[in-house]
Amino acid sequence: MTITNTTSSIAHSVEPYIHRGNFALSSGEAVEWYIDGRSFMLDIRNAAVAGQALVSLLDPDLTCVGGPATAAIPVVAAIIHQSPQPRQGFYVRPAAKDYGMLNRIEGNLAPEVAIVDDTCFSGESILAAIDAVEQAGSTVRQVLAVFDRDHGGAAIRAAGYRYNYVLRLEDGNPVS
Repeated sequence: MTITNTTSSIAHSVEPYIHRGNFALSSGEAVEWYIDGRSFMLDIRNAAVAGQALVSLLDPDLTCVGGPATAAIPVVAAIIHQSPQPRQGFYVRPAAKDYGMLNRIEGNLAPEVAIVDDTCFSGESILAAIDAVEQAGSTVRQVLAVFDRDHGGAAIRAAGYRYNYVLRLEDGNPVS
């Protein structure tokens, strides 16, 4: 399946996961429609297709992917399962646990990583994950999202990171 066919498949499959109404995003911004990226990625067919698309965008020599909990967890799993080469994953909690090993980052962090997420709107969650990963001593070489919501990657690119997405859903026309 080519990236064009994959994108077309994802655009068709996402329609039931777009909800209209009044929603508050993690950035605090209010929006009139919402992409339920978590539910989208927790469908085996969608996860397989999105995983394939993300693997095709991922630097081939990057063997470690992770992102913000909880949205990135199924995205990381999809990439790991669809990758033709071994890859490891991790996720970043909003704050370190106050029990057990006191981790903020769970999983397998490598010296160079890609940060991934289901949806990028403001970029705040992704930038917070990047900050935590860099504080832990890793280098973020690439940032990917399944869905870019109109202007999501602007803040990430402005911070100096290479950013790409599978499908952009614009505010004026949420389903391409």
